[in-house]
Amino acid sequence: MMKSNLIFAGFLLVFLGTSAVHTGPQPTAQLDYSRSVHTYRTPGVHLIDEQERSVDFAGAVAHEEMIIISFAFTSCTGTCPVITANLAQVLPELQKTGNRYRIFLVSLDPEHDTPARLREYRERFDTGDEITLLTGSRKAIHELLRAYNAVYPGGNKMNHQPLTLIRTAKNSSWIRLEGLVSGKNLLREIRLAIEQADFIYPISAVY
Repeated sequence: MMKSNLIFAGFLLVFLGTSAVHTGPQPTAQLDYSRSVHTYRTPGVHLIDEQERSVDFAGAVAHEEMIIISFAFTSCTGTCPVITANLAQVLPELQKTGNRYRIFLVSLDPEHDTPARLREYRERFDTGDEITLLTGSRKAIHELLRAYNAVYPGGNKMNHQPLTLIRTAKNSSWIRLEGLVSGKNLLREIRLAIEQADFIYPISAVY
């Protein structure tokens, strides 16, 4: 009888120990991207949107309060569809903020990505008119990438890394998100940037 009680007590201790592991505090999830704050000079380049209209990029950026910029190309089967889908995912919530905004998705493959292909891409991801897809000359695209410190190694579009730039007010700094940002985290970063729009950020502060 005493032996049975000892065995039962042993099982009880193991059970309680296991339960404590599952009910205790869980570790905080690590972000899959880095966040830093920068100032950039938007270059005076002219690009072409999916409707074949010429876009004065610097003028377009200066005109709107909130700007979101990311980069992709239509034949990409890796991260680009995820980037585009995540941008489209935040649109309903962005509209609720009441802020004037514009989202630019710039092609990294301008020779292939004609306005017609951009239109097909827009329909595939149902981005509507809220996301402006842009292409242009190789020279103009490279100048834009260089201005935003987004030039990828070797000039091979397959080497590009996910990058999202957010500016929530005309005179504020740019929030730079490097890495694949989920729609949920992108919306969180946008809301945080809106709340801190009047805060003077230190340049290149990274966490």
